[in-house]
Amino acid sequence: MGEEKRLSKRGWVTQSPEGDLLLVNDKGTAYKVSESVVAVWNIFEDKTVEEVVNEIASQVDVDINELREVVKQLTSQLQDAELLA
Repeated sequence: MGEEKRLSKRGWVTQSPEGDLLLVNDKGTAYKVSESVVAVWNIFEDKTVEEVVNEIASQVDVDINELREVVKQLTSQLQDAELLA
């Protein structure tokens, strides 16, 4: 299944002059993101979506099924933005 693919973060995090957090891919395209997005992105180091979900679930009190859906959606967006590979 696609969820079993191991992913690692690509690009880097920086701040805009206004103080907004930005994730920048290897092509130099920047995306304005929240601290939560950066926190999830930082967890991806040769990990599957399920491993990331379990790691987050161990740190916060949330429904794991809801968390899984959110992380899957975010993962897809980060892959589309070339910030995960």
